[in-house]
Amino acid sequence: MPPPCDGGETIERGMMMIIRCLSVDVFRSAADLGDCTNGGISSRFRSLLVACPDGPEEIDASVSIPLNFCRIRKRYICGRDVYDIRPAAVDEYGDIVDRGGHWYMMGGNFAYTCDSRLAAMAGGLHTAIPVHDRREH
Repeated sequence: MPPPCDGGETIERGMMMIIRCLSVDVFRSAADLGDCTNGGISSRFRSLLVACPDGPEEIDASVSIPLNFCRIRKRYICGRDVYDIRPAAVDEYGDIVDRGGHWYMMGGNFAYTCDSRLAAMAGGLHTAIPVHDRREH
């Protein structure tokens, strides 16, 4: 298994700020419930780019950040680690942070890929990860 990806690494090459990413697929409910994300990114994209230091894709954050760029967040809730994927941005120091400083919540969609790097980022769990991209306006 590859080493865990913490999603917090940027690489500077001259004036470029390179972030390595892993592409994950978005899974939505087959029931016709409408858009429970309230316009979140998982309702607009079929795949998300999750920051991962050993990911196969690169983006140049000094030029622009794709709208489907995300990060994995780890929290400790009720005695266990819990992971979610949320919209992200890069601050002026090169740190990967939540986009817009908003409070995000689960919108009903999940992200998954068979690439073992996703499981490494999620504490070794080979499972779909909730996408927290819903926010109230």
